[in-house]
Amino acid sequence: MTQAELASLVDVSQSYIARLERGSLDPKLSVANRIIAALTQRHQAKCSDIMTSNPETVDARQSAAYAVEKMQNGGYSQIPVLRGTQIVGMVTERDVIRNLQHDMSALSVQAVMSPEGVPTVDPGTPADIAADLLQTYQAILVQSQGRLQGIVTRSDVMKLTGPPRRQR
Repeated sequence: MTQAELASLVDVSQSYIARLERGSLDPKLSVANRIIAALTQRHQAKCSDIMTSNPETVDARQSAAYAVEKMQNGGYSQIPVLRGTQIVGMVTERDVIRNLQHDMSALSVQAVMSPEGVPTVDPGTPADIAADLLQTYQAILVQSQGRLQGIVTRSDVMKLTGPPRRQR
């Protein structure tokens, strides 16, 4: 976090933060508390705070062409795949590209999607864990009581760099 970003979150000037860092100024208790809150906000955020709720999904038995159309129309790079209410995976742009030589309308979504599993977390999982998982995976699914609640993507994790979000 830059001095300017911290200053904005704490509602002080960037020069004030610079003076604090140099040790030439002792902050008031109220400012110190706001700084602590701003610096720990990222670590306190949960997946439910940053996820995209109720994401678009496709059924595993639908045609891959339908999934591609839904991804293109929504601007999604991946879309969760369900069978009924059960999560069975994710179809990604990479999966589509791997199958371009096939007639997508003749293939099911399940035939196109990668066989590797998709990480799932519960809504209370710390957002930092999701950020770590996104080093390997394109997205993380958030589920509660066996039902899909949301999806966390890299763009969702970017929300951690902005001003603190209100708790829900």
